[in-house]
Amino acid sequence: MFCYNISTLCHLEIAIPDLVRLFGSVLIGTAHLSFIIDCLIRICMRLTKLFLPLFITCLPYTLSASEEFAPELPEAIQEIYPTVMNKQIWVAGGISTELPASTGKMTEKVHFWSPDYATWQSAPSLPEGRHHTYLIAVENKLFAFGGFVNTQGQWTNSRDVLMLGKGAKAWQKVARLPFALSETVGAVLNGKVHLVGGRSPSNEQNGQWQHSLDKAEHLVFNPNNYEFAKAAPLPFARNSAASVQVNGRWVVLGGRTVGGEPLKDVLEYVPEQDQWLTHPALPKGRAGHAAAAIDNMIYIFGGEHNQAVDSEIFKYDVLKKQWHKVTTWLAPRHGLGAVTLNNQIWLIGGAKAVGLSQTTNELTSAHELLNKR
Repeated sequence: MFCYNISTLCHLEIAIPDLVRLFGSVLIGTAHLSFIIDCLIRICMRLTKLFLPLFITCLPYTLSASEEFAPELPEAIQEIYPTVMNKQIWVAGGISTELPASTGKMTEKVHFWSPDYATWQSAPSLPEGRHHTYLIAVENKLFAFGGFVNTQGQWTNSRDVLMLGKGAKAWQKVARLPFALSETVGAVLNGKVHLVGGRSPSNEQNGQWQHSLDKAEHLVFNPNNYEFAKAAPLPFARNSAASVQVNGRWVVLGGRTVGGEPLKDVLEYVPEQDQWLTHPALPKGRAGHAAAAIDNMIYIFGGEHNQAVDSEIFKYDVLKKQWHKVTTWLAPRHGLGAVTLNNQIWLIGGAKAVGLSQTTNELTSAHELLNKR
């Protein structure tokens, strides 16, 4: 460990007289430019000698730390559904507490990042701000389904299907959902996008929570001709579920109903039979949470429950069909995203309090959380 020994302290003591002479001369108006530059050079050289050993000593610790480098998002956002494309994490839209109420606190920004980048990179923005839009990649194309947009300061549930093609400079509206939809979840199965659940307006007061209907419908989108078909619906309608693919299997976990409590059921879709299978239920109901998988393990992070943010992290062994508590997350979030990249789970954005407050721009590697003892 680096210590401040006598030699080190000497550099600091030698720098102090230069500082006194410099500021004294400036105050009494006798300092010449050459004198100021000379003093600054001597001070910088001595401070470099003072702090360089500390930097060099700390550097090996920084490089060997188990926590991966994770740059903050350009803005604080929640209610997002990140995806992975070309070994990059992509994020589109979301609610940002940094934006004014007149915009619905929505952002249109799109960003992407990989561990090879020092910072998040910008991509073409969405046509307008939106949140709870489901983002998913099919080969080299990004699709954004539905979500809430801003209409004169109010949330409006959307039917838009947006696409960003490879190398494109702008998003295109390529289709319309059969009905306005937000808070849905999905997966790519056999080259097609499957969407289930979500929230749809029940009347003209489109964006109001109490005027929404939960959906059980199962839509299948063809990314080649932009047409929709239908498949087996969920056994129970819901919104704000989490969805994950593990070894080719698509699993939907939890969710909630309008005015109801978070759900505990875990469902797997089998495309060959066009039916849903039931797995052992979540230890606790979850909604507004995120899920990601490594090998045969599904991990559940965050969510909202009884006016609080859920802190317990659970894992599910798909083969053994068993749930286990991993740890308690000291700074849990809801409305976050979770993806697996390079066999590592990344947690993106979200809020540390129920609602729009304490929205964060954090990007967190789950390595430390999942290996906590």
